[in-house]
Amino acid sequence: MNDLQQVTDLHAAGAIIRHLSPFASLTSHENGFELPAAIYQQWVKPYYMNVCSGNDEWIEPFYRVKSLITHDLTTLLLGDAHWPAKKVGAYFAAINQYTDLVDIIGTHFLKSELSCVGSTYTLVLASFNNEKSVAYLDKYLHYYLKRPDLHFDQQAAMEASLYLDAINGTNHTSQHFPNWEKLRQQWLHSFGLSLHPLEEQLAVIKNLRN
Repeated sequence: MNDLQQVTDLHAAGAIIRHLSPFASLTSHENGFELPAAIYQQWVKPYYMNVCSGNDEWIEPFYRVKSLITHDLTTLLLGDAHWPAKKVGAYFAAINQYTDLVDIIGTHFLKSELSCVGSTYTLVLASFNNEKSVAYLDKYLHYYLKRPDLHFDQQAAMEASLYLDAINGTNHTSQHFPNWEKLRQQWLHSFGLSLHPLEEQLAVIKNLRN
């Protein structure tokens, strides 16, 4: 594959911004093959634009098929090279509480190689609510809050970390506020942090688990 084709393929997958990070050496879960078209049509296409969107029209039909979601399917989606499948796979992991996949999701999040999926990773990490969730959010914030050139998912990570602090009685996020405020100033970001959208999404996940 020539360099131009590689860049084109990466852009199509969602790797719009290429960057070096201290997480580049982490091993990502990758299938190494194209997702079968039938899997994409059944499990990715109907959902990837709706999960975490606030559009609830997909939820009722989803109840009828969610029992078919398996650990193998979820792992397959998380290993795809494109962001839509990764987004759906991460969401499936949250619904079925596949907390053993936290390292796959956390590594994808830290490396942040694809667009459009990082906020879903923060949602899933918050839904898992375990020590590794907290650790991945903490590592992300330690690095990406100091990278104003990368407009990634810093706000979503701060909100997920704050949420976990609130429900667990911890105080992990406070150390990140100075860098968060610096980032807001550099971005000319006037919006504050809000847990309400995250809590709404977590409520949807809770209902889907029942």
